[in-house]
Amino acid sequence: MSFRNFAIGPVGKGAIWFAIGFGTLVPLAVAGLGIATARQSGTDPLGLLALQALVAVAILAVLLPMWRRQVAFDGKQLRVKATYYSRQAPLSEFRLDQARVVDTREHTEFKPLLKTNGFALPGYWAGHFRLRDRRKAFCLVTDPSRVLALPHADGRVWLLSFEHPQAVLDILRRAAA
Repeated sequence: MSFRNFAIGPVGKGAIWFAIGFGTLVPLAVAGLGIATARQSGTDPLGLLALQALVAVAILAVLLPMWRRQVAFDGKQLRVKATYYSRQAPLSEFRLDQARVVDTREHTEFKPLLKTNGFALPGYWAGHFRLRDRRKAFCLVTDPSRVLALPHADGRVWLLSFEHPQAVLDILRRAAA
């Protein structure tokens, strides 16, 4: 059976503005410092171009993965790709009777607090975190107001943003029945 992709919520404005700011301000700052240093020391501008290329590669390595987002389901397995992180688990390992749709701004116990191995921007969390109530979580949160909290048998909670999280939960519950 092939995997069916669920529609993930769009990346929020906070993360977009951070990416735009980081992607423009850092190269401008490096260029300014490089030009000032090159003028003072009389060095070749070729080194400055190499430095700019290195900065561009580093920024792309940080920002491009935020667009790697996928949640797929084949009727038995749930597969999540979130930036640099991937997880897959059988549906039978989730406690669907305890799963629910939450707004992490209202239910702060589901808000990631400590990044243990993850990717975090304002309103965007991907990877492994500790929640405010100290539980471990695997996150792909692009919209903190529409998050499906899926408790897993290993004690973790999977927090996943969808355009229609209640519809996804209904599909998962029907498949488990």
